[in-house]
Amino acid sequence: MKPARLILVLVALIAGGLAAFFALNSGGSPEPTQQVAEVEPVKKVRVLIASRTIGIGERLGPNSVAWQDWPEDAIRAEFITDQRLPDAPEQMQGTISRFEIFDGEPIREAKLVRTGQGYLSAVIGKGMRGVSIEVSAESGAGGFIVPNDRVDVVLTQRSRLGDTSQTILNNARVLAIGNRLGEVGPNAGSGNGEQAAPEAFEDKTIATLELTPRQAETIINAAEVGSLSLVLRSIVDFVNGPATGGTADQSSVKLIRAGQQSSALANSGPETSDEQANSDAQQGNAEGGSVFSPMPVPTAQPRPNNAPVLVKE
Repeated sequence: MKPARLILVLVALIAGGLAAFFALNSGGSPEPTQQVAEVEPVKKVRVLIASRTIGIGERLGPNSVAWQDWPEDAIRAEFITDQRLPDAPEQMQGTISRFEIFDGEPIREAKLVRTGQGYLSAVIGKGMRGVSIEVSAESGAGGFIVPNDRVDVVLTQRSRLGDTSQTILNNARVLAIGNRLGEVGPNAGSGNGEQAAPEAFEDKTIATLELTPRQAETIINAAEVGSLSLVLRSIVDFVNGPATGGTADQSSVKLIRAGQQSSALANSGPETSDEQANSDAQQGNAEGGSVFSPMPVPTAQPRPNNAPVLVKE
């Protein structure tokens, strides 16, 4: 073979080998297949939720609650499920909400009061008390006071010096007027589902106020020595929170009977427990200013009919 032909054959072989080499190393390898992991479906349980926002003191109706799927891992013990209580929507009808329940929030039985358990005890604030006094149309703003209004309490008393009136409490919340409760919402009404009459009262009735323990004592004591009137406050003057002391806030009310004088100090500060009220009373005894602490009054003389005389310091 001639040298020129031999060289040509060698060059062709080398070129073919290089072409094959580059072809194998320039993306000819197959793409790896992606492994798709199977996702297990989330187990869900139906939970009873609020289908709309439910206010404090509102009575639940057919459209207040609904079932909704909820992840099983997120279920809490206090949630109401269809497995535990399949007829929960029917059982919840007529119950009263003790707290505000927001739209979509799971219903908890601890936030509800069932029919027959008492409405007032469900809506009275923590540490507060419900105190009832007798009022008439004349002493109750013409009979137009309704539950959830705010009123001032005025004490009128008669003495040898003449009639005097003073505001002993401001901004007291009215819980009930007679048998009319302060329920709200479309399902408000009495325990049997009947709507309370909205007209004003004409005869004497009972007004129930929300007060602190010390304010309750003040109201009860004042009712024994004079007449109480409720003064309706404007809605623009409503202030959330407990009642405060009135013009007689820092003065003591004295009750003189048979030559002995007793006093009660109108306390405007909020109290949250009986322990606080008792501690205040004990502190007052130590300082000589206790509630109804007997104090001799040499100059005071008992009235012929032994009736009490109320004097303001």
